[in-house]
Amino acid sequence: MNDPRLAELVRMLDPEPGQRLWFGGASPLGCLRGVSVDAAVWRPAPDRHSIWELTLHIAYWKYAVRRILEGGPKGGFPRTPSNWPRQPASPDDASWKEDRALLKSEHELLNAAARSLDPERLDEMAPGSTAHRCADLLHGIVMHDAYHVGQIQLLKRIYREVRAES
Repeated sequence: MNDPRLAELVRMLDPEPGQRLWFGGASPLGCLRGVSVDAAVWRPAPDRHSIWELTLHIAYWKYAVRRILEGGPKGGFPRTPSNWPRQPASPDDASWKEDRALLKSEHELLNAAARSLDPERLDEMAPGSTAHRCADLLHGIVMHDAYHVGQIQLLKRIYREVRAES
């Protein structure tokens, strides 16, 4: 990859194994290692999101950015509602594994789209947009990942503390 801006965006989307991201945290996939079903569905309060919901939300926005970059049609995300999909009514290990696999798949598809993006398009408006360049979308999804990974890391810590007290 000859364009340093695109190379850096790809690196931040998908760092090499063992390489920490700029904010010192795990990737969206890495932060879910070892998260049990109980921890994934737990909420710190009734009106707050769970790790599971955050996982699906991250997957959706990876899908949405990829779809926009590729100029694809809307409506192909497998969970509903699309922006904040619901966790299953009867969560179990199999469905948690399936939804982590969905995140992994969308992560890999977005990375492939970013790697194959013509660097000349970075400063062009994203297909169907009059306000956002392709570079804006890639920067945005990197920041989106960092924000929600931070939330997941905090939820994991609070969950452990609450469980230790009970």
